[in-house]
Amino acid sequence: MLLTGVAVLISKSLTPITTRSAPSPKTQQQAPPPAPAVKHFSLDSDWDRLRVSLESAYLRTVRVGDRAALLRLTSRTLRLSLEEIGIDKTRIEEHVDPSAAVYGPAPRRSSAPGSSAMNASASLAPAPIQWHIEVPKRASLYRINDALTQAIQVLGGNVIRGIERPGPVSGTLLDLRLGYGDRVTHAITVEPSEAVADPGAQIAFVVTDLDRCSMKLYRSFMRSPVLFSVALRPDKSEATRMAKEVRQDNHEVLLHLPMEPKGYPRVDPGKDAILLDLSRIEIEDRIARCLSAIGPVQAVVSRLGSAALNDPDVMRAVLDELKRRDLPFIDSHPSGPSMVEEIGEETGARTLIVGASLDDDKGTAASVRAKIKEIAATAVQRGTLVVMVRPSALVLDILESELPRIKALGVELVPISRVAL
Repeated sequence: MLLTGVAVLISKSLTPITTRSAPSPKTQQQAPPPAPAVKHFSLDSDWDRLRVSLESAYLRTVRVGDRAALLRLTSRTLRLSLEEIGIDKTRIEEHVDPSAAVYGPAPRRSSAPGSSAMNASASLAPAPIQWHIEVPKRASLYRINDALTQAIQVLGGNVIRGIERPGPVSGTLLDLRLGYGDRVTHAITVEPSEAVADPGAQIAFVVTDLDRCSMKLYRSFMRSPVLFSVALRPDKSEATRMAKEVRQDNHEVLLHLPMEPKGYPRVDPGKDAILLDLSRIEIEDRIARCLSAIGPVQAVVSRLGSAALNDPDVMRAVLDELKRRDLPFIDSHPSGPSMVEEIGEETGARTLIVGASLDDDKGTAASVRAKIKEIAATAVQRGTLVVMVRPSALVLDILESELPRIKALGVELVPISRVAL
């Protein structure tokens, strides 16, 4: 306890936790002295998180009587976690309950801290700080829950209760109780609302099956004003060279991971495919070999995989390995059954589902143009859309011609790293 207090006192005498000074006002004649710089709290590094953890431990063990300081630190950290996922502090409607502002030391808990699935029927004391947050209808409650859970765990606290329940009018809201031990400090209700405007919509185009056999088409995609991420097959002889060229042209590279389809082995997914009869170690080894063939990637997207994507043991092994490598997984087979979302929530891995595809299978400009219009409308409705693109000169020409109309709808084309948070 003494060492913790000394460590925090030393750290507080050094540079404050990642602060950024607001720009000084422009100098004017007889202007008053500039206001003190505004300090913004951040947890951008392991060192910052350590210092927050130490300060929280110090307040909870040495300065037990200064409960207001612990509440301030907790609120600042939770606000920051929300800001990092795009929820501004102005959306937080705060109510302070004076009758609950003083509470005693938290007893020890017998259950593991940090779980958002703790007993929802636990007896809860009133929370000193109560937040009501309205978010857009399509906001991810899972993502908000995860951000707040990680923040309270950094502070040495835990999620005492976390449930989803019907909203007062319609839909589902998130009801959280956060604190230390069994003592609640923050009661947070997150309610999706149609009254809250969504930010601009985003489309991430992922090009598959692009190769150097048709050099003219290959170079056209690389130099196009349309922003693409490119998924590369690891079993192609020029995979390493193509990955280097794609990066040089400022496109993000994805691993097009072969996975067992229905009808295997008649339908061959290729070398080092993720098969149903592989052990966890064999799956990890194959993922490692595929990544080595491509080099650094921003995400992994499934290739075929109609059987593997529906196998919980296979997907648990795949997503555990990708989470360890901090790589998101994109399910490109949305039409059939898939365990990706369910296992992703279970493991905490980042997952995405492809929402549309674009090709010239009908061979007419009108069909491609109609499909692009449909994709843009879907993006506006959902907010974010991942689209798989099969390369063709017709698709590229029409995409480039439709680009101004897409942007006029408020839709932004982004790399996959922008949507795979």
